[in-house]
Amino acid sequence: MQPIVKRLRFSEKTRYQIINIKTKTQIPTYAAICRWGICYSLAQNTVPSPVPQVFDSNLEITWSTFVGDTGAIIPAAVIQFCRQHNLPLDSESIERQFELHLARGIAYLVGLKLSGIEELVGLALVDRSTKPKIETKSSLSLANEATIEVTEPSICLQKPETELKPNSIKLVWHAPEKATTGKSKKRISKKF
Repeated sequence: MQPIVKRLRFSEKTRYQIINIKTKTQIPTYAAICRWGICYSLAQNTVPSPVPQVFDSNLEITWSTFVGDTGAIIPAAVIQFCRQHNLPLDSESIERQFELHLARGIAYLVGLKLSGIEELVGLALVDRSTKPKIETKSSLSLANEATIEVTEPSICLQKPETELKPNSIKLVWHAPEKATTGKSKKRISKKF
């Protein structure tokens, strides 16, 4: 898959936000933080505001460094998001959405006021301890559903769909609940 952009560019504000996240989470590379940011933004069910992007910082990341070993997953997720929200699929629109999601995702991560990488990892974890309810059907009803009576030859001649389904890629994030501790400073009065 073609890269969406050759180099990721950032505003000075976004650069500062990335440095802030790196300091608090101890994630060693800017590229990893950017991957977290774009995935977090894509997981939201809203289109980012079309604010003008100003790339005034000296921070740049090459596409190959950004995607790392994720390969075509991130571009596919951006394209899937555009399809789900009926956005244009030309290269300029996809590039624009990528840049908007990147900036929004970084801003969201800063807004979470993370105090460590554990909280960041907690965003991606889903409670898998509950089993999903699965309807079971008897084998006879499954066989009846699988039996197809061909009445029109045109049905057999249709090409299979190769496009992604609207819900084929789903990014799930879970915001961690902050545990509140009842620690309070007790005043100790000393009597002399």
